[in-house]
Amino acid sequence: MVGDVAADRPESCRPLVLALEPALDVDDVVGDDHSWHVVPLVRRWVRCSAGDSFTRGGHLRACWIVLRTGSGDITRSRDASRAHVAADLRLWTPAPAWRTLEAEGDVVTPSAHGLVGREAELAVAAAEVGRLGEGRAAVLAIEGEAGIGKTRLVQSFVDDARSRGMAVFCAGAHPFERTRPFAVAAAALGLSPRSPDPRRAGVGALLAGTSSGTSGFVDDIQYRVVEEIVDLVETACAERPVLLVAEDLHWADTASLLTILSVTRQLPFAPLLTVVTARPSPLRGEVVRLLDDLSAGGGRSVRLRPLTSDEVATLATHVLGVPPGPRLTAMLIKAGGNPLWVTAMLRSLADEGMLRRTGDRMDVTSSELPASLSELVARRLLDLPRPTLDLLQITAVLGDAVSLREVAAVARMAPAAVAGQLREAYDAQLLDEVDERVVFRHQLVHDAIYQHVPAPERRLLHREAAVALMATGADRLDVAGHLVLGAERGDEEAAGWLREAAREASGQSPLVTVELLRRAEALLPAGHSDADLVSTEVVQALVRAGSVGEASARAEAVLARQHAPEVDIPLRVALVGALALQNRADELITVVEASLGAPDLLGPAEQVLMLAQQSWALTYSGGPRAGESAAARALAVAEQANDAAMSVWGQTALLVAVGRQGRFQEALDHARRAAALAASSPDTRSLPLQPKLFLGLALFDCDRVVEARAAFRAALDDEFGSAWWLSATLMADAQALFAVGEWDDAVPGLLAGGHAAQEKGNPLLLSQSLAYRAVVATAKGEHRAARELADGLTEVLESEELSYNAGVLAFAAAGLEAAEGNRQKAFDLLLRSWRFDAARDSRYYQRCLAPDLVRLALALGHREVAAEVADGVAAGAVLAPEVPTVRSTALRCRGLVDGDVQPLLEAVALARSTPLLVEHAGACEDAASLLAKGGMRDDAATLLGEALARYEQAGADAWAARVRAGLRAIGAHPGARGSRDRPAEGWDSLTATERAVSLLVAEGLTNGAVARRMYISPHTVNTHLRHVFAKLGVPNRVALAAVVHHSNE
Repeated sequence: MVGDVAADRPESCRPLVLALEPALDVDDVVGDDHSWHVVPLVRRWVRCSAGDSFTRGGHLRACWIVLRTGSGDITRSRDASRAHVAADLRLWTPAPAWRTLEAEGDVVTPSAHGLVGREAELAVAAAEVGRLGEGRAAVLAIEGEAGIGKTRLVQSFVDDARSRGMAVFCAGAHPFERTRPFAVAAAALGLSPRSPDPRRAGVGALLAGTSSGTSGFVDDIQYRVVEEIVDLVETACAERPVLLVAEDLHWADTASLLTILSVTRQLPFAPLLTVVTARPSPLRGEVVRLLDDLSAGGGRSVRLRPLTSDEVATLATHVLGVPPGPRLTAMLIKAGGNPLWVTAMLRSLADEGMLRRTGDRMDVTSSELPASLSELVARRLLDLPRPTLDLLQITAVLGDAVSLREVAAVARMAPAAVAGQLREAYDAQLLDEVDERVVFRHQLVHDAIYQHVPAPERRLLHREAAVALMATGADRLDVAGHLVLGAERGDEEAAGWLREAAREASGQSPLVTVELLRRAEALLPAGHSDADLVSTEVVQALVRAGSVGEASARAEAVLARQHAPEVDIPLRVALVGALALQNRADELITVVEASLGAPDLLGPAEQVLMLAQQSWALTYSGGPRAGESAAARALAVAEQANDAAMSVWGQTALLVAVGRQGRFQEALDHARRAAALAASSPDTRSLPLQPKLFLGLALFDCDRVVEARAAFRAALDDEFGSAWWLSATLMADAQALFAVGEWDDAVPGLLAGGHAAQEKGNPLLLSQSLAYRAVVATAKGEHRAARELADGLTEVLESEELSYNAGVLAFAAAGLEAAEGNRQKAFDLLLRSWRFDAARDSRYYQRCLAPDLVRLALALGHREVAAEVADGVAAGAVLAPEVPTVRSTALRCRGLVDGDVQPLLEAVALARSTPLLVEHAGACEDAASLLAKGGMRDDAATLLGEALARYEQAGADAWAARVRAGLRAIGAHPGARGSRDRPAEGWDSLTATERAVSLLVAEGLTNGAVARRMYISPHTVNTHLRHVFAKLGVPNRVALAAVVHHSNE
């Protein structure tokens, strides 16, 4: 090109060539993300011989810039690859990062130098991307003020990852998009109904509400979408390493924040680098929580600091081509080390003709300078024609990246006319075009222009934008953001649109629903006929979003004043649900009784729902008989109305009430009927109860463990059940594994169940996870780990009022105390829990409390307590004679109190008929103790050997050691360790489940697919993989596949 330019020019008019390689991003020069083209910096540095400045350059997207010397008028031409500026010119200063060359010389390739002052951060970026090849996940959070270089640093990740052939999923949040659930996640992964990928199209259809597979219940769609996204990312990771980028979390919607957390938590062993960026403050609470959670999970954090004065000077030199002079250096210090502000200042100075070359430096001719970047942008707006400025403001109101057709719709102009009028904004380097969208060159530019619009005018523009977008058929959730910002009190149309948008968002993001309904409520004029109805919708949304405290307070406030009759019952139903989730049983019972006092106002369904909630409140607060009565009333109302779904509610309430009283077979009968009704009815109102889960629990209480686990697996298979009852189902299945002694599989399940319970805000299930894991650690002799776990139970066990699951917590804590020699403390823990339950007619935890309590009572000389417990267990056995371990426990306690070995031998026979470890081995130990005292050492040794085999198979080393000591005490030889004694490392060290997981992972299945195949959760799969990697000494799934292949040869 250079030769062509110079060919027809005389020697005196040789061209001066300023060349920019096409591969060099402008960001490499200016040090921030897509902020300013460098070309405008040139235009004030080039002057005509007459002294007139060439003040307006074209919208230069040039790869070559050629400045010709010689005579002629100033001309401009646009070209995709070049721009020519011909005139009688002389060069005032070199262009950024280039050298001035004669035409005959070679064109110089620009420096590959990138960001200034970010060497350490770039090293982190390179290291993290490099480690992706090791197959382990990592998380990096980059924080920094606007313009500090976050996006440019992220771009280095992206460029490096792409150069290595990695998959890159990248998107950023945008202003005004918080009402769009999954906006960031959908943009990053291309989730759209129009996607050519069937899976992405399917998720896009879910988000668009066009999928035929949605159940219609809140939280279900959100759960499904999150799980689908996790699986999509993991599938991509199976093909090659993945870089997942989510920028500007300070604007992100809550569903996308949940997705980011879920991806990082569920894929710790995938070759995945997750990078997020955010401004440091102010941050919304949910963003702060996400960053804290990422850090707690091992994520790294990088806080981009301002550039030092030396680095600012380096950046200026890089931009100007020569070092800054002393006055310019002092002026640039005012930028506070923000590279965007530095480069913007240089541009402004150049545009105003305030830069002068003095020797080998560049300095300023004036000290005048805008006080901020916003002021600088505002000054640039003064140069724009009014029509262009108006369109630019409309564009800013629509967002920082918008469709030209949207701008045209709001401006009521043809798209071509809009494009023409925005040309000046492109020329001024305020706008750019990316993927057919109009984007601002930097978010600070967008912010400055948006804030430049007076607040009243902004509100009006948002409202007009909403009207225009409505007319084009835009999505309600897209319009909702503008209504939230633009509508004013009394705008009934806006309130109606927001309510419709809230209904659309309810399945995708309950928190967005709350935000939209709050705004709709605020828009209604005082005394509006729909005010109470909207208030009720807010309460219902708060319950679904988990804000149950606020929901109950708002419901109580509305009910306490005069309100529309039609909202009374929906409010009461919502209030009862909120109180139940807060365990405020007494208040719940009062509300239900008051509501049932006017039965004519309640339909059958509402009566059943309230009676069922009252039943559970009574049962769990110490009145299971009263709870049974309420449940029976609920069932009668449902059956009289011939309402199958409500009959499921009545049956479920009944099974809980009678089960807590120890009538386990009766509870199982109710559970079977509830499950059958739910399976045969298309009515989904029973789904929130998950009948299959309750059937499994009732089966387990009757010692039918195999059937119980099948029911739990069926519950996990149910899409809806996994969304609402995941933590409870995981915990129930893990407890079943614990009960039968499959502890290697139980512990991962307990961890997964506890994790899910923590996510769902269920402290009761979380405490049960701690309790069972503490029992396992104690049995293994790992007392330090057991103590750490048991410490998490202390507050509950020492509280004035025990929780209804205190029995199992006391069993765990007492077991550790006894193992450490603190028998009195163990006794006190067990006795308090026993009497707490006895006073409330609850027998649910008798089987885990009674044997240890009787044994300790006798050892400590409290025979009356031992007799009290034995009598109580005997009374319970009368209520459930069909359940082997209920009868076995009663016989054990009676035999220990009476010193009679015969009941103990009967107890062993009954426990032996079940697969339950603690009950079977414990009965053997108790019977062996009395046999040994009676001189029947051979029989005692036989039973101790039976207990030893069970303990060794489970890995209960400390309990096994106790039995071995007992054998030695009666002169028996314990023999060699059982089959449990396997190596600690290598393929042979894996459990059966760990091997199964390894084989499926080696086949290329994702965690989700493995979980579905094995009827466990992805969290459980992760826990198994963590153990497998440690035992095999492999770092990732690829290495695991190699070991599996080698082991199967």
